[in-house]
Amino acid sequence: MHGPIRRAIAALTLGKDAERHFDLAADRIQRALLDVAIPSLERVDIGVHAEPARLVGGDYVDLYVSGGVLAFGLGDASGKSLAAALNALMLRYLVRGLLLSLGTAELATVVTHTNTVVTDDMQEDQFITFLLGAIVPETGVMRIVNAGHEPPLILRAGATEVETPSAHGIVLGVDPSTVYQEVEIPLGRGDIVIVYTDGLTEATDKRGELFTIERLQDVLLEHRAEPASTLADSIFEAVKNYSSGELRDDATVVALRMT
Repeated sequence: MHGPIRRAIAALTLGKDAERHFDLAADRIQRALLDVAIPSLERVDIGVHAEPARLVGGDYVDLYVSGGVLAFGLGDASGKSLAAALNALMLRYLVRGLLLSLGTAELATVVTHTNTVVTDDMQEDQFITFLLGAIVPETGVMRIVNAGHEPPLILRAGATEVETPSAHGIVLGVDPSTVYQEVEIPLGRGDIVIVYTDGLTEATDKRGELFTIERLQDVLLEHRAEPASTLADSIFEAVKNYSSGELRDDATVVALRMT
């Protein structure tokens, strides 16, 4: 076989092999970001639904129980595909490590330290929105630290309107000196908390109109009686129906119901 032909075949073979390895790595990264183990916890019913818009994306979700306290993290790294996924993956393991070291009582410190590390590693045009929260089932107290992320939705048992606490700091990766603050929110039996990424509210229909937070609130009110896992699925289904089954951005929703 002539040399040029042999080299061309070798290049094609190497290309296919490299593509296969990339797909395997991408799949592993995506599973690490979105395939979360849902803990069994008394007094808190938990549901999660997450889907990437591409092979890999910038959303990540994590649930962590320590000493009977549920910690939950939700992040959305700017950009698309592998670069965003790697930033989200860095965030996931950094936050989990800090929680293991500092504990769930130090959420503001965890986020502040996380931002310092992330800012050193991010490029100028990159950032991450992030929300870290913890619920103490015995007291019903929820604490959250919001770094430029979508505000959680809170539907009280028997209420006809959805609450959206608006306090938040700036996104991660911009200012290493930022000190984040914690907000405490009491929860009662039957109250529902929804945390999500903007892939849901920014999904568009055929005319290019956004799904919006108002529509998300309407879906929550309509499906409020469902278990948390079903509620998360129903929210996701409503968004996908609105966008004709296509999401242009990664989307994640976590439903928490106090039982």
